[in-house]
Amino acid sequence: MTDVHDGPQVFGASDDERRIVEALYRAIGGEPDLLDEVLAPNWEDIPSIPGQPPGPEGLKPHIKELHACFANARVLLHDVVAASGRVAVRGELTGTHRGEFLGVSPTGRPSSITIHEFHQIENGRIVRSWHLEDLHGWVQQMKADGSPP
Repeated sequence: MTDVHDGPQVFGASDDERRIVEALYRAIGGEPDLLDEVLAPNWEDIPSIPGQPPGPEGLKPHIKELHACFANARVLLHDVVAASGRVAVRGELTGTHRGEFLGVSPTGRPSSITIHEFHQIENGRIVRSWHLEDLHGWVQQMKADGSPP
C-alpha cells in the first residue's frame, strides 16, 4: 500500500509524472500488476538485485519477497521533484519485520527504510530508475541492545 492520501509535496512534476510515480509505489506497496502500466518493457533498475532481469517481470518477484519479509509493508511518499523527464522521490518503506532480511532474523519490530530514488520517464513510462535505500539505518533499528543483529 502506498500512502498518498495526504499526498507528497510535489515540485515541478506534471500530473502524468506524478500519476506514473505514485502507481510505481502502489505496485511496490502490494499491487505489482501496476508495474506493467508504468515501467517500460526494458526498464533498467540501477543498482539491480543480482540476477534481476530488466523490465516489470524482473521486479515482481522482489516485491513478493519484500512483503514476505515485512507485514503491512507500505510506501510513504514525502517529496516528488521533477524536471526534464526526471523525477526524484524521497520516501520511506514501513512495515513489521516478520521474515529474514539482510541476514537479520525476524524481530517482529516495526521499522522503516528511507528511500531516495530518481526515475527517467519517456513516452509515459519509467525507462530507468536509480535508487538508494538506507539499509544501514534499518539494521540499526533492528538492534535490540546495541549488539549486532
